[in-house]
Amino acid sequence: MSMSLISRRRFLAVPLAFFLATRSHAFAQPQVTRANYAADIGILYDMLTLQLQGTIEETVDRSIGEYRVVAKGLGPGIANRADSVGILRNGRWAPVRSESWFDVRGRQSRTKVAYDWRNRQIQYSARGETFFLRRLRVVDDVLSLADGTHVDDVMSATLNYAEGRWPLDPDGGYRTLVVRRRRADDEGPDDVAKSYRAEVVPFDLKAAPDTSGKPTALFDLTRFSSWARPSHPARIVFGASRRPELITTSMILGTSVTIRFTTP
Repeated sequence: MSMSLISRRRFLAVPLAFFLATRSHAFAQPQVTRANYAADIGILYDMLTLQLQGTIEETVDRSIGEYRVVAKGLGPGIANRADSVGILRNGRWAPVRSESWFDVRGRQSRTKVAYDWRNRQIQYSARGETFFLRRLRVVDDVLSLADGTHVDDVMSATLNYAEGRWPLDPDGGYRTLVVRRRRADDEGPDDVAKSYRAEVVPFDLKAAPDTSGKPTALFDLTRFSSWARPSHPARIVFGASRRPELITTSMILGTSVTIRFTTP
């Protein structure tokens, strides 16, 4: 076989390989993961109990670096919905838009957050009713971020942990930043301020030993709920896929929350 024929074949193989590579990239299918969840909530030492059943659909398109996670749940006197869209940014998943809605016995809470990474701003809007007196807490604020700051929401943090994109701190824990409604440290369940702002605060997962052998971590909810107790951090157990299997927490006024996740 002549060298000229071999050269021509190699010449034709280069654009053909490039074409096939680009086609396989273009037709790459997003990865879809589905799970079910069940929440059991007891208030005032189970004088009021609530059960909720829901689904989570996670769609990740790594070819273009985008994700969307939608969670929907419903039960007697309780309902929730969360929708988070994000992108792969500097090697970590980062939210672009998140919306959540929660209803407990007619008390509704809604939160919308838009993350403008190009202009380093977060627009935070929230409206919620307190449980007993149904007082309103309303936030409408815009935060500025320092260049290079990474901020998560619940969905992006879950994805980053599952895929090993959340770096481990030297002390063996995980730390990121999240946005929340600013509130007083001693805020009670029905306390309401004249006005509210948003703020970015640390969120930590602390590794803890577990007899089941599964990865387990503790996290402090007092930054995010006036019902939380500093001495009783929430506990989260991860499965083989590094996604949550179980979340439990004990709160004030005899309130307990248990959330179980299963793969259908």
